[in-house]
Amino acid sequence: MFFRYAAFLKFSSLRQILSSLFQRLFLGRSVFKGSDIIGCSVIALLVLAFAVQDVRAQYLPEPEIPVQQQTTDSFINGKLAYTIHRSEGGGDPIRPEPGYFDDLVVSVFQDAGLPYVIAEQAPWKRVMEQAMQGARHVIYPTTRTADREDSFKWVGPISRTIWNLYGYADAKWQNMPFEEILVSARIGVLLGSAREPYLRRRGAHQLVLVPREDLLLPMLQADRVDLIAIGGSVLRHYRDIVDPSAQQRDIDGILPYRSCFLYMAISNAAPIDEVETLQNSLDKNKKSGQFIELREKHGLSSDTDSAFLRAMLNLDNNGVACLDLFGRDD
Repeated sequence: MFFRYAAFLKFSSLRQILSSLFQRLFLGRSVFKGSDIIGCSVIALLVLAFAVQDVRAQYLPEPEIPVQQQTTDSFINGKLAYTIHRSEGGGDPIRPEPGYFDDLVVSVFQDAGLPYVIAEQAPWKRVMEQAMQGARHVIYPTTRTADREDSFKWVGPISRTIWNLYGYADAKWQNMPFEEILVSARIGVLLGSAREPYLRRRGAHQLVLVPREDLLLPMLQADRVDLIAIGGSVLRHYRDIVDPSAQQRDIDGILPYRSCFLYMAISNAAPIDEVETLQNSLDKNKKSGQFIELREKHGLSSDTDSAFLRAMLNLDNNGVACLDLFGRDD
């Protein structure tokens, strides 16, 4: 923009000089000689030419300024640090899981002795893109699926989720086979979630996609869908806390169909030796009992005889992603 108007001012100054000369030489005269007429005509043409240049100068293209690639990575004392993205809902006292994950991940990094900074919550799609494009980003808890496997390096598992279809307990879906449910039911699912492509691949005919998870329960209540694919703890949060009226009709898990382990997903550019150090730190956390202590601190289950914690504390599950259950939940 500055370049454009600098050119405009340059042409304007020349035109003003010629205009002044024209006025001084000719406008005050009552009688013109032949040579005066020629001189007057030449100067008039020059004034007109520069007036045209004035107009053109306003539309001169600006020189292109090279756009620098902006980095989202962070540095501590000149050294590239890991950016730990807080989990969604981490500051919500009603939902203890996100705060637990935040504390767990920070403790793993502290034990590993790796530099890190904390990034506040941001939309999931944005932090996913930053983790894929940046050099040292950490997002969690992330479902480890086949389509994401090569996009990140993985540390975990740090949790496990049972994918269940939820609906009204008195509906017809309770005793129906999974394949028949996929064909017949209108299933609500979060757009962009790991559940969406899985259900589609398994043959779901009527997926109803929503942009936010909190819309699934109202969709069920409004009879817009028959079943919803949602995490059990998230459903309880919306049903019991956000919308107590949802308790008027019993909502139950219809069919557990898949078990997925959740991990810390780390930018692929992270050095493999540092990722291994983080994995060793997490394993140590589990062996020492700190993993259970953190769960107790946040009011979460600490029953080491439960199927969930047996799976978490079993280091043979390191690297396991998802398993089909076919109705089993163990």
